[in-house]
Amino acid sequence: MFRKISPILVFAILLFACAPQPATEITVELTDFTYTPSSITIPAGQPVVLTINNTGLVEHDFVVEKINISDVVVQDDSVGGHHAHGDAPAYDLHVSTGAGQTNVLQFTALEPGTYKIFCSVAGHIEAGMLGELIVAE
Repeated sequence: MFRKISPILVFAILLFACAPQPATEITVELTDFTYTPSSITIPAGQPVVLTINNTGLVEHDFVVEKINISDVVVQDDSVGGHHAHGDAPAYDLHVSTGAGQTNVLQFTALEPGTYKIFCSVAGHIEAGMLGELIVAE
């Protein structure tokens, strides 16, 4: 009996191990001038879906300047796109969200570490719009 069950058990384990991992889903609220939560922990090597809600009165963005990521998709529902600061540097992870708007940012972080989140709109870092993204093993 054990010999008949073993191949089935091995197949089931392999099938489960190869199945795609569900995405970690997190909602981040942007206000004038904070991120809630200000510290976000996500798993390395697994898909993440960040829903970015801007409940503030002005445009804000979610930026990580340097981070090793893949599979980036931005669902941008903002009317008119990003316009608060002209020619923006090329950030590895960036989504701008207009006042009262919501965007969805999907990505997979590849390397564990702690990364600074900030709003690149002029004066917002100085106003305290900072946070951290922790990518855990």
